[in-house]
Amino acid sequence: MDTEEIIRRCEEISLSGEGKSKITFKSSMKRKGEKIVAGCLVGKVLLNREVPVERIKSTLQTVWKTMREVKIEELGENIFLFKFGAEVDKRKILSGGPWHFENGLIILKEPVGIGEITKQDFTHVSFWVQIHNVPIMCRDTKTIQELGEAIGRVEEVGTDDNGDCFGKYIRLRISIDFTKPLIQMLELEQEDEGEKPVPMLVRYERLPNFCFVCGCIGHQYRICAKYKNQSRKEMEYGPLLKAPTVTDKKKMKNGKEDWSSEAGKKGNEGPVKEVDQEVSSLLALGKSNKPGGGEGSAQIHIEKGSGFQQSQ
Repeated sequence: MDTEEIIRRCEEISLSGEGKSKITFKSSMKRKGEKIVAGCLVGKVLLNREVPVERIKSTLQTVWKTMREVKIEELGENIFLFKFGAEVDKRKILSGGPWHFENGLIILKEPVGIGEITKQDFTHVSFWVQIHNVPIMCRDTKTIQELGEAIGRVEEVGTDDNGDCFGKYIRLRISIDFTKPLIQMLELEQEDEGEKPVPMLVRYERLPNFCFVCGCIGHQYRICAKYKNQSRKEMEYGPLLKAPTVTDKKKMKNGKEDWSSEAGKKGNEGPVKEVDQEVSSLLALGKSNKPGGGEGSAQIHIEKGSGFQQSQ
């Protein structure tokens, strides 16, 4: 019996006013409960099938490599409770995501309120996001922060040892609403007449399988309501949004692993490759990685002396 069914049955019982007893949640209970909550995370696995608790236990305990054991309990509807034995382990796992299980994204959150399962929000997840082709004048941390806000809530701006944001692309850790289409391109509009908008390609590190039709995480295009037997070339999204991480690049460089995305394993065809020529050609065209335009893009306007504004 899932959580929603339990609540529905409780409501039916309450109609008669019989067979129930009220309990006051006292401050002494709250203090003890806060200690329990402090050591826990709740997580939901975005898969369209039931996830066996024993399988996720064996997988994550191997992958996470925590100092102390993590207790994992099933709460229903692919929602799990993770009880950590050490605070350092909890922080490492929470900041080290996103995590995947069998190509499904795991949404990890610190419990809110008293930890009522139906009140937990499983709509946002944090990614390291790469923005390519950022102009030199835009490479200060405040401006980069504003660029990132066009994608989601910025949690961290990646910098070098000197605190600068230079390199082939900039990196930001951003909390993204995965129920909405992924942003795949930013356009920087300038106030000066005659200046064309500057296209900036957006790529996501450790991005799981997502829909090439609507651009949302959590399903693939074959079961998307917007899928109308389009060919791959007609879909607005593609595997280029998946960016290799720093670790992936090292493996590729050392020849230890022929890295390709999970997209080529199940559902979404085609490996992701770090091909600078392909990225450059897309930016030169001022397009996203697939034709169509409107979906998955955001416009940024720069005014003289006033910073950036996101176009509505």
